[in-house]
Amino acid sequence: MLINNASQARRERAAREAERQRVHAERREAFELAHLQDLHAELTELLLVAETRVLRSCSWHRLLDTPERRADQNGRERFERLEASATELKRTTNQHVEKINRLTGLVIPDRLRTLVGNACGRYEYLAEMIADDGPDRTEAALPGVIDQLHGAQGHVAARIRDIYVSAENLHGSTTVRR
Repeated sequence: MLINNASQARRERAAREAERQRVHAERREAFELAHLQDLHAELTELLLVAETRVLRSCSWHRLLDTPERRADQNGRERFERLEASATELKRTTNQHVEKINRLTGLVIPDRLRTLVGNACGRYEYLAEMIADDGPDRTEAALPGVIDQLHGAQGHVAARIRDIYVSAENLHGSTTVRR
C-alpha cells in the first residue's frame, strides 16, 4: 500500500508539473501573440503613411530648390500646404516607428526583432536622407525600403501563424461544426 501511495503521489506531482508547464506555455504564447498582433498592426499603419510621407517630403524639398519658386505667391502657398502635410505625416510615422521599436523590445524572437529593426531603421534613414542625398535619390530608394517593411510584416505574420499552429497541436485538432 505504501508503494502504491508513493507511486500515486509521484504520478500526481508529475501531472501537476506537466499541467503547470502547459499553462505557462499557453500564457507565454498568448502574451507573445498579443504583442505580435500589435506589432503587425503598427507595421500596417506605418506602411499606410510611410510612402506618402517620403514622397511629400521630396515634393517639399523640390519647392525649396529655387528662390523663384519660393518668391512665387502660388508656389509659397503650395509650399506651406506641403510643409504642413509633411510635418503631420512625419509626426504620424515617428509615432508608429516608436511603437514598433517598443514592441520589438519585448517578447519578439531575436531574428524577427532584427528583421523589423533593420526595416524600420532603413526607413528612418531614408526619411531623413532627403536633405543630404536629394529627393531624386530618396525616391529611387523608396521602393526597396517599402519592400523591406512589407517583408518584415510578412515575417511577423508568419510567426503569428506559427503560434496558432503550435496552439492547435497542443490542444489537438479541432473540428468546426456548421
